[in-house]
Amino acid sequence: MTAMLQSGNEESHHRSLAMHASKVMRTAAAALLLATAPLLHAQTLAAHPKPPEIHQSSGVRYVSGGIGSEAVRQMQAISGQFNVRLSFQDPSEGGPVSGVMLILANEKGKRLLRLVTDGPLAYLKLPHGSYYLTVIYQGADHEQWITAEDEPMDLTFLFNLIDLEQYWLQAGTHSPQYPTPT
Repeated sequence: MTAMLQSGNEESHHRSLAMHASKVMRTAAAALLLATAPLLHAQTLAAHPKPPEIHQSSGVRYVSGGIGSEAVRQMQAISGQFNVRLSFQDPSEGGPVSGVMLILANEKGKRLLRLVTDGPLAYLKLPHGSYYLTVIYQGADHEQWITAEDEPMDLTFLFNLIDLEQYWLQAGTHSPQYPTPT
């Protein structure tokens, strides 16, 4: 009888261990799913980024973006809606440059637009006329007058990052010299 009881207890104990192991495995699987969900979401967004959002400021419609091949395709798909299309590149490596400050003023000098680009492409829909355009990246700037018409204007601005990085590295290595206290 004692042997039967032990066997029954062992069976009950094994069932209890199996149920506990099953619960631990379900909890671990749920934790793994929760931990990887943001990663899966990020991969989905990278594969299918949301379409670029068109903004407006002082009568100027604009959009910027183009990071990644799908985002470039999305920008190109809407490019026909804009009459000034800007791109920013590093000529030494041919790579895209983003985070460029763009300032647009009308003929009277009134600032119409100031933005930092979300990618290497920026498209503007401007009323006919002349505008003063300034683009700035890491201290380097390009300024010029542009004339907006019905026919789209494509402009590419080149920022030589190697020169800018060299300047930054050199500037960063110089430390001020203070006189020795006496």
